[in-house]
Amino acid sequence: MTDTSPSKFRRFVTASFWGYGLFWSWNLIFLAFMAFGFAPQLLPNLINSVRTTQAPPEFLLYALLMTLIPLAAVVLGLTTLRREPRKLLVLGYGVEGPLLLLLLARFFVVRQATAAISLTLALAGLGLLTLLWQLLDRKINERGPWASALRLAGLTLMLILGVYAAVWLAFYVVPLTTLVVESLLHFLGEMSQHLRELYQALTSPTFWRDLLLNWQLLPLMVFGGLLAAYSGTLLVALPIAVTVIYARAWLAGLATARARLGRPLAALVPVAVLLLGGGLLLLLNRQPQGKAFALLAQPPASPIEAQALLNRQDEIRAGLLNAYLAPQRYISAVGEVRHVRDLYAEAFHIPSDQAGRVQALYESVAQPLLYQPVEPIQPNAGWDNQALQREPAQAAELYESFFDRPLVEAERPAVVAAVRATWNVDAAMSAWQAVDDREVRLLRQEVTVTPQGDWAEIELIEVYQNVTALRQEVVYYFSLPESAVVTGLWLGPSADREHRFAYRISPRGAAQAVYRNEVRRQIDPALVEQIGPRQYRLRIFPIDPQQIEYEPNSLRGTIQEGEPLYMWLTYRTLAVEGAWPLPQMSEKLNVYWDDATVRLLNGQPLALGAAADEIWLPASAPAAAAGAPATHRVDFPGNRTVIARPLSAAVQPGLPDKVRLAVVLDRSRSMADQQAALEASFERLRALLSTGAQVDVYLTASPFRGEAPSLVRLEDFDAHSILTFGGQNAAELLAQYTDLRRDRTYDAVLVLTDGSGYALGEGDVTVAPSPAPIWLVHLGGFPLGYDDPTLDAIQASGGGAAASVDEALTRLAIGLSGQAEGVITDIVDGYEWLTLSTEMANALSSVGPEALADARQFAPFAARRLILAEMQAGRSRITDLALLDRLHAVAVNDSIVTPLSSMIVLVNAPQELLLDKLEAQDDRFQREHEDVGETIAAPPVAAVPEPEEWLLISLMAGLLVWYGRSKRRETRLDAAVQ
Repeated sequence: MTDTSPSKFRRFVTASFWGYGLFWSWNLIFLAFMAFGFAPQLLPNLINSVRTTQAPPEFLLYALLMTLIPLAAVVLGLTTLRREPRKLLVLGYGVEGPLLLLLLARFFVVRQATAAISLTLALAGLGLLTLLWQLLDRKINERGPWASALRLAGLTLMLILGVYAAVWLAFYVVPLTTLVVESLLHFLGEMSQHLRELYQALTSPTFWRDLLLNWQLLPLMVFGGLLAAYSGTLLVALPIAVTVIYARAWLAGLATARARLGRPLAALVPVAVLLLGGGLLLLLNRQPQGKAFALLAQPPASPIEAQALLNRQDEIRAGLLNAYLAPQRYISAVGEVRHVRDLYAEAFHIPSDQAGRVQALYESVAQPLLYQPVEPIQPNAGWDNQALQREPAQAAELYESFFDRPLVEAERPAVVAAVRATWNVDAAMSAWQAVDDREVRLLRQEVTVTPQGDWAEIELIEVYQNVTALRQEVVYYFSLPESAVVTGLWLGPSADREHRFAYRISPRGAAQAVYRNEVRRQIDPALVEQIGPRQYRLRIFPIDPQQIEYEPNSLRGTIQEGEPLYMWLTYRTLAVEGAWPLPQMSEKLNVYWDDATVRLLNGQPLALGAAADEIWLPASAPAAAAGAPATHRVDFPGNRTVIARPLSAAVQPGLPDKVRLAVVLDRSRSMADQQAALEASFERLRALLSTGAQVDVYLTASPFRGEAPSLVRLEDFDAHSILTFGGQNAAELLAQYTDLRRDRTYDAVLVLTDGSGYALGEGDVTVAPSPAPIWLVHLGGFPLGYDDPTLDAIQASGGGAAASVDEALTRLAIGLSGQAEGVITDIVDGYEWLTLSTEMANALSSVGPEALADARQFAPFAARRLILAEMQAGRSRITDLALLDRLHAVAVNDSIVTPLSSMIVLVNAPQELLLDKLEAQDDRFQREHEDVGETIAAPPVAAVPEPEEWLLISLMAGLLVWYGRSKRRETRLDAAVQ
């Protein structure tokens, strides 16, 4: 006879009803949502979005994992555990739910896991697997001693970390439950009003029309809402359920271990796990940024202290990197988890100071997930003073000052890993300018060389296509021979030259301001500007994005490829060593090419070999049709003439005896890589001492050297014992030289540096005009460019940039010899360039009338040389607007890019009007220094959302949020295009 007593009935309800009911109800709702909502509506769009990089590829993996876990649980429920409701309850609440939360926390909350978090998650995973083993192994209590010890160790991990997670979760469950109950009571109090509103909606024709039009979305909305509500309800009981389940499982494992191992050994296992695991977590949770900031808080007071800092550079690097990547590695900062304080104050109506104590308690529990600020957080500080915004910027600044390299460049692999470790599309893409540069594909590249005797006009055509869902900017930093000149820039939507947008020559400051303004407004411009004697920057915006066109009344969409954008760039160059030099890329942003890119030189495919993906253009094109080097002469208004004649036809003078040279030595940290070149350079300078030369060496010093800049005679200087430390740019080197020089006079200034200074920024120093030519000797390669005050000072002095001391001395000798004759002379690219009065040119017997034969075509070369010569002649008034306007007029007349004049492409009348207005302002030649990167760039490390944003998130809710954001983004882009 069946016993139906109340006690039996209660046991039946507890075991079967709750076990079967909770497990199957949640999993069936989840599977229904996946089958009828996610798969037909969201999955196709998610795949398209991964293809267009709106969503990272990992999203598909996350969706798969989140789907497979419930599917695996259902399979176990239908097979192994189908008659065991108690185990089903443990499987759902003790394994499946925590495992899903664990994955959600890893993928959505913890972006780049620290060592402590990785260990915590790994140990938690081992504990959950141990519990699953205990559920599925029917003979687990019969296993041997080793198995029992492993089981107890795993269950100990599960219990400790489970209780820890339950406590962490309870901080949210308690106040949120209170707020939900209050909201529910408020809703019930206004039930009559809600019923009236519901009745009005159901009786509205538009409601049923919209319902019929969007019936395909009903399963997604119904099952999605039901899943979210039901999961939230179950989550309320999770802290208690997990604690009870894990405690009972651990006691069972302890009992078995006692039977197999004996009481002493059984007690030793959990103690060992606690000590070993806790010790490892404490060790790994130590954050290094505090020590790094403390070491760099004060500059060293002596070279000995500076060397001591160098000995701890690994420790400093780790600390600064952790601070810089804190927004990716931590969910918030200690003292700034204010949402907990606000949550408790609102839920329980307690004073802010009492709620603050709850916040402090929470922060002590969540410490592995929180960044420890170097500077204590003020209790009442506003959100604008967040440590995760302030200290990463400070870390980047300290890194550049100490290591002489931008942190993003020097720690590229770590930054790549950090920005990849996020599901957030906007955050990943805004950060990617520093680490990927694969947003715009180069579809086609054509180079056409048109020889004109000993010089040629070269046209570069590139076709770009955006492979992302956001508008992109293409940026090139490139170099040309110093005598070459850029003569044209165009943009167009097709290959039709008749409908392309033409350029305009504008003062550099006005052109930059218009370009930056139009990029902010998402309107098409392009800009090429000269930022060094041979360095240029080309920017093109926008490359229109891909679009997803959605089917009516559906979430399904098809990808529409972005419209291609055509760019034409022309320049003129002399033949150099029997070849036509091509632009050489120093840096690129966002653009890439691959094997499918069509790349042609004079109509023939370019053969670039295995390194084709890295090479923008070959170094040169064959100059088989080049004419013999010839003398060229161009006469300009105002009694000025420029002559270029092959160097072999000119007598090359040497340096005068007793030449006086100032050698400014850059002792930045990056110069350590140029030690051999430095020693060779000083040997070349020592050879001048035999001619009676006076050479003074100016030893520069960064704030971290522990000593002030100093001056020594070359005879007393040892180039073998240079201590490189800190970082400085060219402007700072020249400023220290100016301060030390006082009333000393020199025939020239040689600055021995490398090519790293541009990325360190403009600095806050003023570069004074120099009475002597300044030659920047870049050992190991040229920089991307210079800030404008430095560039103006160099070129106005009659100096320039050289790759070696020998090159600088050769060009200096030519310049010094020309000064005595009233002629400004230089040697560039195998030609001697003379700028002189027309009367003096007419008196030169070596330059006949044939030199004027191609004066009109050669004028752009000569115009650039004339501008540089006039800058040198007017060095004392290099900021005078009248002089600058006169030089700019020469550039406009000959359509060339110069250090003062840039070339900008505009596409509409409002842009032209804006440029007209800015060209009339007094600051039209004042160009702001711009860091290497996109014109309007987001911080390389994205900000972090607060933990409460993720606490109750599930995969489906995350996908729905992502879908809504992608639709809004599409709407914004469509509006911008229209």
